[in-house]
Amino acid sequence: MTTSITVLVAARSHPASGRATRSRADATAVTLALGLAAPLRLLTAGDMSDSVARDYLALGAPLLEILDSPPDADPLDSLLPALQDVPWVLTGTRSAAEFGSGLLPYALAARLGRPLVSDVLAVQIDGSVWTVTQALPKGARRQLRLRAPAVLAVSAAAPVTLRHALADAMAGRIVHSAAQTTSPAPAPGQQVPSSKRRAVLQARVQQSGHARMLGAIDSPSTGGAVLATGSPADKAQAVLAYLRAHSLVTF
Repeated sequence: MTTSITVLVAARSHPASGRATRSRADATAVTLALGLAAPLRLLTAGDMSDSVARDYLALGAPLLEILDSPPDADPLDSLLPALQDVPWVLTGTRSAAEFGSGLLPYALAARLGRPLVSDVLAVQIDGSVWTVTQALPKGARRQLRLRAPAVLAVSAAAPVTLRHALADAMAGRIVHSAAQTTSPAPAPGQQVPSSKRRAVLQARVQQSGHARMLGAIDSPSTGGAVLATGSPADKAQAVLAYLRAHSLVTF
């Protein structure tokens, strides 16, 4: 297994103009990989225009390989044969802010049988071991020590500066290769188009927050009871019975 890094890149549609552009998330992964002392190539499956490919090369990458595959083919089936002997695979977290985007790193790691580290902020190489800094919720950080092979999904918050050098864009090579597709694995769940948006949940009856809170309180008209008299022990017993009836306590 050769010591090299492959960064997966893809084109995305601009949300306003619809024009194909490079993904900022993938560009962040490319920039982070360029800071590591290892051979680097960019890889994509399917159709990518020359302008988008040059935008990725403008970051400073020397090579972008395009795996030509049918338009309706699953990109994952085309990428797997080309990544079998690659020790380190880097991707962005998601190519676009759409539902269904961001699943490729997880599906790729599962098909390759490799560990996946998501939300990567920084990488340090110490021989054959990589020290990976991962972002956690609430601003927490942790460091992991990994050995190849592995898949890293670089966070969009990684502290890198994207560049666009015209000289690098023209000097970089674009290579087209025939994709060697593998037999597709059975899908673990339902697949939907990434552009399909979920319906926004709406309340059946438009009410204020105060009205909804009053509706959630039991009253004599809804089957509840008002304890105006009785000892504190009797009232506590009634509250305990209510909590048990609604499975709020288990004692």
